[in-house]
Amino acid sequence: MSPMNSSLELGKIMDIPVRLHWTFLLVILYVAWAFASFSQTVYGKTYGFGGIEPAQLRLIYSLLFAVVLFACVALHELGHSYIAHKNGIGIKSITLYFFGGVASMEEIPRNPRLELQMAFAGPAVSGVLGLISVYLAGPAAAFGGAGNALAIMLWTLGIMNIILMAFNLLPAFPMDGGRLLRAWFATRMPYVKATRQAAYIGKVFATLMFLLGLSTLNFMLLFVAFFVYVGASEEEKATEISVSLEGILVRDIMSTPVRSIALEMTLEELKELMFREKHRGYPVMSDEALVGIITLTDLQRVAEAERAVTRVDQVMARKLYLIGPLEEASTAMKMMNEMQIRRLPVIDEGRLVGIVSREDLVRAIELVQ
Repeated sequence: MSPMNSSLELGKIMDIPVRLHWTFLLVILYVAWAFASFSQTVYGKTYGFGGIEPAQLRLIYSLLFAVVLFACVALHELGHSYIAHKNGIGIKSITLYFFGGVASMEEIPRNPRLELQMAFAGPAVSGVLGLISVYLAGPAAAFGGAGNALAIMLWTLGIMNIILMAFNLLPAFPMDGGRLLRAWFATRMPYVKATRQAAYIGKVFATLMFLLGLSTLNFMLLFVAFFVYVGASEEEKATEISVSLEGILVRDIMSTPVRSIALEMTLEELKELMFREKHRGYPVMSDEALVGIITLTDLQRVAEAERAVTRVDQVMARKLYLIGPLEEASTAMKMMNEMQIRRLPVIDEGRLVGIVSREDLVRAIELVQ
């Protein structure tokens, strides 16, 4: 399932789509339950306006707290996005997951100073929200008593935002602290080496968290340790790939001349062609115009008994993602990852001049490295 299909778009802020991943709904329920249990345990009674609300109203109030908390998470991501937008870096979307928010940027800045600003902006927003909430909890408690619902919510919201700030400042990818550390290293060494150093420190933190979680049987800590370790590894790998492809154009690595097929070809004929030429996908042409692309996956969706009577144009993908020969190879890699596809037709002045595939990109990376 692609992230796009598993997320619900809530609207736009600063022209940035804000999406809600389905896992977010699960954590809202958990946070609501935890807040309700915490407040009742601490105060030993049903909190609220005079302590007279029924349990159902207490649960609704707790759900409201969960929604406000994750609105704060969205504001945290908007802090990153504001600095990025101000410096000409596009933000494709902000998605709220069960573990927090993720701002999807078109590119990570190589300027250490700019990355420092962007990475620090999110925790700064969380810290300010936390301090404001804690400060407002005082007047709320003075007005309605220490056990009133508003005072509890503001105080808890403040503490949670401060914890969010502290957690994100841990020097480990994919947290903001990892990017701060990378930016600091990048002022003293090449960008790839800085990323490796920051990723290594992140993995050390993840290992220590895992050992602590294992010794205390804290499953949440074990999960966070796994998340941090994978995040550090992915950031290191993505950076090395991006740097490896710098300066390489699509035309330098694309496959050409292009072997295309006709609309009328049957899937049985296509299977024999794929077996013979060892290709997993072909562009489909009609009157010298590109009209679709068909892959091994499309072929496999059709039962073998029906392939002899099924034509290519009946199952091919008609929605095409295209790229130009003068585009950078790293752009092709990003497009394939985002669209979850394995090849891109290369179009120059309306003509199909080549195909660039994941295999072409991997080969280029291996040769450079």
